Amino acid sequence: MLGLLGALILVITGCDKPTPLVTLQSGGNFVQAHAAQYDRDGTVIKKGGYQAPVLHAAPGSVVNIDVAQSIADKGYFLASNDTRITDIITEPHYRLSVPDGRGEVNLTVFQAPHAGSEQASGSWPFRLVVQP
Repeated sequence: MLGLLGALILVITGCDKPTPLVTLQSGGNFVQAHAAQYDRDGTVIKKGGYQAPVLHAAPGSVVNIDVAQSIADKGYFLASNDTRITDIITEPHYRLSVPDGRGEVNLTVFQAPHAGSEQASGSWPFRLVVQP
């Protein structure tokens, strides 16, 4: 019995700790995602085969972005189609205005780089589909 318990503990502690969640919500739609890439204590975790979640939003609406407190504590910023669109944000909630018009945007939440680095320490890509 003790051998089985010891093996079970090894299996449980050997599991990967999930990366923090980011949630996007607009209207009645919401999506959540773990990081596509994340730096945990100097080890880069990459999620193979990552598919960006798709959020549908109406033109002129608002996208509510909620990040884990651990992300907000380090700071994060947003990029639209690979162009940075915000300064560093340190609150766990951010409201992004959706422009008028239609189309699809690649929206990525980047965790701020560690001190002395220029590379983001985490990324959460999403696809934002704007249509009435």
